[in-house]
Amino acid sequence: MSLRQRKEVQEMPRSYSLVLLVVLLAGLLFAEPNDQALWQEYGLVHSETIQHGNTAVTAYRMKDGTGALAAWEWLRSAKARACDLALFCTAEGGKVTVFTANYVLVFDGHNLKKSDVDAVVSSLPDRHSSLLPPVLSFLPRTDLVPQSARYLLGTASLDAFAPELKGTDLGFERGAEGQVAAYTTADGKRVRLVLLEYPTPNMARTHSAAVAKSLGPLVKRSGSLMAVVLPPATPEQASALLSKVEYTGKVVWDEEPLPSPIKPLYRLLLSIIYLSCLMAAVCTLAGVFYAGMRIYRRRYGNLEDEESMTTLHLSGD
Repeated sequence: MSLRQRKEVQEMPRSYSLVLLVVLLAGLLFAEPNDQALWQEYGLVHSETIQHGNTAVTAYRMKDGTGALAAWEWLRSAKARACDLALFCTAEGGKVTVFTANYVLVFDGHNLKKSDVDAVVSSLPDRHSSLLPPVLSFLPRTDLVPQSARYLLGTASLDAFAPELKGTDLGFERGAEGQVAAYTTADGKRVRLVLLEYPTPNMARTHSAAVAKSLGPLVKRSGSLMAVVLPPATPEQASALLSKVEYTGKVVWDEEPLPSPIKPLYRLLLSIIYLSCLMAAVCTLAGVFYAGMRIYRRRYGNLEDEESMTTLHLSGD
């Protein structure tokens, strides 16, 4: 091997190293900040880590309860188990993740007690509760893989948790929200379901028709819900899972109903009867009192002449 060939062999690793370094730097410069995009989409307001005894507590304050629920589902581990330290709580080793009102709390420590969690929750500033999203009540529970659900609020969460639908217009900017979760099929495999709820059934119909053009039998609409089983699920697996998705309308009155018109009429009739009886009794008592006074004055002779009554003593004679 000539000196020139040896020099080229020695310089090749250097050139490859330089190219690799440039690629890495470009990747760092142009990489998408997925975590930052998710926090922004879920509505992170403020985060802070404090020390509570021997436990480090990281508190994430969100704009509302929906964003806090979404962040809790994202932060909890897929291997975590449900715990009884709070209503929404998961634990894995020494890490406990709690969702309460518009907060997500992450406790990092051992021997954590419910009283410790309650003490931290009671000291949270600007804590306000809200109703849970309605889409949660429509998510099938049968064969659901524990801790697999993730909330979808926009394109950032869709790209992170359901990249199979990346670039698809699902109507998030018009109020759509949803969940993606994994399910165990009858043959032991896992398939993933995306369930979206829309403000109106017409919106669900429009978007489901658009998605069905590419996914066909993997899409189902029920009322204002759209369910999509993500590839590579088979049509049989999709049909079995989609059959569990059914929309049930619920009517909730937010104001008191109008009073019955019969009750006011009944009360008016009773009032008229009571008033008539009262007036008759007053008139009767007034008449009796007046007659008694005249009899008294006539008997004791102090009745004036102009007040006297002329009596005609008529007889049949």
